[in-house]
Amino acid sequence: MRILFFSYAYPNPWQPELATFNRTMIAGLAQNHDVRVISPIGFVSRWRRWRCGLDRHADFVAVPGVPAEYPTYYYTPKICRAHYHRFMAWSVGGNLRRAIRAFRPDVVLSYWAHPDGAVAVRFAHAGGVPAVQIVGGSDVLLLARDPRRRAVIFDVLHRADAVIAVSRDIAATLAKAGLETHKLHVVRRGIDRQVFHAADRKLARQRLGLPEDRPVLLGVGRLVPVKGWPDWLLAARMLVDRGLRPACYVLGEGPLDGELRRLIREYGLERIVEFRGPQPQAELARWYQAADVTVLASHSEGVPNVLLETIACGGSFVATAVGGIPEIADLRCDRLAPARQPAALADAIAHRLAHPPPPDYVRRWMPASLEQAAADIGAVLESVCAAPTLAFPRKLPALDEPVGSAAS
Repeated sequence: MRILFFSYAYPNPWQPELATFNRTMIAGLAQNHDVRVISPIGFVSRWRRWRCGLDRHADFVAVPGVPAEYPTYYYTPKICRAHYHRFMAWSVGGNLRRAIRAFRPDVVLSYWAHPDGAVAVRFAHAGGVPAVQIVGGSDVLLLARDPRRRAVIFDVLHRADAVIAVSRDIAATLAKAGLETHKLHVVRRGIDRQVFHAADRKLARQRLGLPEDRPVLLGVGRLVPVKGWPDWLLAARMLVDRGLRPACYVLGEGPLDGELRRLIREYGLERIVEFRGPQPQAELARWYQAADVTVLASHSEGVPNVLLETIACGGSFVATAVGGIPEIADLRCDRLAPARQPAALADAIAHRLAHPPPPDYVRRWMPASLEQAAADIGAVLESVCAAPTLAFPRKLPALDEPVGSAAS
């Protein structure tokens, strides 16, 4: 099967650690299928990295054997967001059109409903190709709170030939909103078990140079508002006030970097919290192996890879009870807290540190392997390709034609 994947959320030469969950998915699909990738990069991201002197990794390849194209996507930052699909179509529609004509995919697969999915579904159908949309969480749980953007997002999902949700919670939300249940599929992300696996905690700490006489709390993810980082830091301050002295490490980058560093100074956490930046996958696994607890304070999630990777590495987590997180939590190992409540998060962390799971305890559930998740997604794609007809007329649009009728 020939699969054309379209999404901004894919590692690129300027951001090699971006959306590694999609790299894992594409690597799995590429074992049995012919895969090509088009991954638009916002012009703001390119400009910021050029201004900061961050060069591209000239020899970067996200997945060996999978060609990837990175066209520039122009848009109006922070305004007219309900029309971002139009800007993306004007910016990269030509790339997508040419790829469909040259590669002749059996199916177009997209991640992130808007604007990526709106463009992918429209151009796929225009070229006579079925389109499958993956929704990861915030694209339907947060962005859809804007009524104008919600209209476009649900138009995309209704038009798609199938929709893959990464959690039962997202699937239930979409079904409740009126999406046809026959096109909904739940496939959680898979984990590369050659990278993410259990190992000796003491040895992992020694290799990372971490203290062995303090509890290690780990935070991983983009430094963006939805991840609840101010709550994370305030919970750390509350733990210190209770007499604990955790060693806290934040692995990630993003627009909140400066604000969070200011909060660290305000809370007097300079000797407690360290920022270590984004990490390559192999190093990230070692961090999970070394930590006592991975802490996630998100306000909205699907099923975060951070927690799947923690589980695969033999760790446990404390997280907010949002989205699909309760689906994967084992309360003998993990703790849940309400979102936006730092005191409750601190309570959960303290309880977990005081009551670790028995050394020989076997979790009730483990993440799927990369291969199994890819097989499950492949089965959805094959079922769509085998369908006798597609639901929408095919006419290749001009690049300035509106994409997504609900926004017209």
